[in-house]
Amino acid sequence: MTSDKLISSQTLMTTLLYGLVSTLLFNSFGLVFTCAMLLIVLFKLAIYKNLVKGPSEKMINLLAFTIILVVFVAIGFSNLVEMFVSLLLGACALKTIQAKTKKQAMSVQLLNFFVYPCFFIFSQNVLSLLFVLALLVINLAQMLWIEHEIELRSAIRQATKHLLLALPLAAIMVVLLPKVSPFWQLPGAKKTQTGLSEDIDPFEISELSRSDELVFRAILPDNAQMKPPFYWRTLVHDKFDGKRWRISAHHDVPLQAPYRAVGESYTIIARPSGKTWLYNLGQAKSVTRGVNTNHFGTLFMQNHLSSSMEYQVTPIHVTGAGMVNWQYRLNTALPEEINPLATAMAIRWDNATDNTADFIEQMKQYFIEHRFRYSLKPARISDRDSIDTFLTETREGFCGHYAASAAFMLRAAGIPARLVSGYLGGEYNEERGYYSVYQYDAHAWVEYYVPQQGWYRLDPTAWVAPDRLIGSLSELTELEDEFKDNLGLSLMTYSNLALVNWVRLQIEQLDYQWTRWVLNFDHQKQSRLLRDLFGQYHRVLPALSVFLLLIAMFVARFWYLQRKQLVKLPEAVRLHHAICKLAGKELHKLTPSQALLTLKSQYPGLSRELEEFNQYFIKSRFSQAQLTKAEATRMKALGRLIIKKAKK
Repeated sequence: MTSDKLISSQTLMTTLLYGLVSTLLFNSFGLVFTCAMLLIVLFKLAIYKNLVKGPSEKMINLLAFTIILVVFVAIGFSNLVEMFVSLLLGACALKTIQAKTKKQAMSVQLLNFFVYPCFFIFSQNVLSLLFVLALLVINLAQMLWIEHEIELRSAIRQATKHLLLALPLAAIMVVLLPKVSPFWQLPGAKKTQTGLSEDIDPFEISELSRSDELVFRAILPDNAQMKPPFYWRTLVHDKFDGKRWRISAHHDVPLQAPYRAVGESYTIIARPSGKTWLYNLGQAKSVTRGVNTNHFGTLFMQNHLSSSMEYQVTPIHVTGAGMVNWQYRLNTALPEEINPLATAMAIRWDNATDNTADFIEQMKQYFIEHRFRYSLKPARISDRDSIDTFLTETREGFCGHYAASAAFMLRAAGIPARLVSGYLGGEYNEERGYYSVYQYDAHAWVEYYVPQQGWYRLDPTAWVAPDRLIGSLSELTELEDEFKDNLGLSLMTYSNLALVNWVRLQIEQLDYQWTRWVLNFDHQKQSRLLRDLFGQYHRVLPALSVFLLLIAMFVARFWYLQRKQLVKLPEAVRLHHAICKLAGKELHKLTPSQALLTLKSQYPGLSRELEEFNQYFIKSRFSQAQLTKAEATRMKALGRLIIKKAKK
């Protein structure tokens, strides 16, 4: 392959990889930029096939301006990380079209060591790790391929070997070198996947069942207090405008009321969401730095969750949680002249009962007697009196339908109520002992207030689908077909196949280990580990160990390279030298016949063996005829025998 063809093939492969990266990051870059990158790929392919000529410098500049315009229009300045990465990706893609010399091609490959790891900004799971490692191996192989013009397959083998040799050193340095905060930091990439929102239309929360994105994992203590159902409180919505429920202005205000711990702590490992809220059971407090508790007993952060985070949670009970007049008005407020049927029904039940418990029982019986159905694909209700339509006509809905209807009727009866959005249950991993909670486990329920007692949880979904309270939504047999249709193409969709489910669980467990022990290996974990390993010298010995390890590796590498440069003697010569040394003289500098006479005089008992060995040696070194395999084996055996007997 000529040098020009080699460079063209190498840059085409790089452009194809850029197209693959852009496609995988479609959710972050959007349709317009992804299509622009795929057009660049097609253009490069057409150039490679000689269907079109390579662009001029003016054309490249015009394409660069177009890419910049596409990025600014499609992504914008509000998404700085996406903007910077897309500009870098687009610039490198145009550089592959322009590259015609070895130097230009190598400059692109060097940039790729910065471009490819940018994938981690948007996805940090174990599959992303394997993908980026594969990209780096291919990139290094391309450099070997183009620099030394060796076969690509051989270049990939060499690149893989070098990467595998570097990984242990990288792991040791991550563990031992002190972790410090970055000198500067870009904001985290914004999440565009489906997730909970600060203001929600409960009738649309069923859309979350279409996403199998992992939200968090939970490691719970094995005791009687930590038993399902698990209601993961995330957001409390106490403002209702007739359609949407909004979070309170106090959601990011730290808790001021007194509280007491009421249970054993547990661990949450949250995935990046780009939001400030976190997840907990009931009311909670956390000792993890940067995690606060608000007025509602839920957890939040001051900064956005831009990377995986592990935090500790302690269940608490907020004492003295009375309700003042403005809070009562806020939690009973309803827009006027909406849902008149639901309002009339609530007033009728309120007049027929003496307390909140009896009112709720009336509501429960209504849902049961009228055979309401739990569904992941409820009929869409968009009219102004949506709750009336649900209660009297469709009578089929997701958790949001039931929660919104119950909260509305409680307020219509003058009972303080609010909507809570979060997650319910989770998939339990028996081997590792943790729960995985996915977006499709999103759930909405109600909290109502009883004077002198406080807030209580009410989940109307339990009246129509009690099985939903246990485990994950994926484990609800009655809705298996609806659930899998919602997800579309994913491993979970085909989890009924034993092999597919095994692969899914193995990937999930591997990702759990990767997240907990690598992504969440923070300064606190490192300090604890180093203290266990080095005791009182944990501040000094780790850095010293890395320094000595680097020296040892450089020395070993130098010795290996020097050793490879030495001429490796044939085995026949090495055996002859070893036998000659038996006489204690430099006999190997003499002719074989002269050396034989000296050895025979010193070891007369080995004369026959020495004579036979000498014949084979002379034939192997000075004759045009090569030793047969049997003769070579016999010569080795004679050499070892002579040395062994001479040393006795």
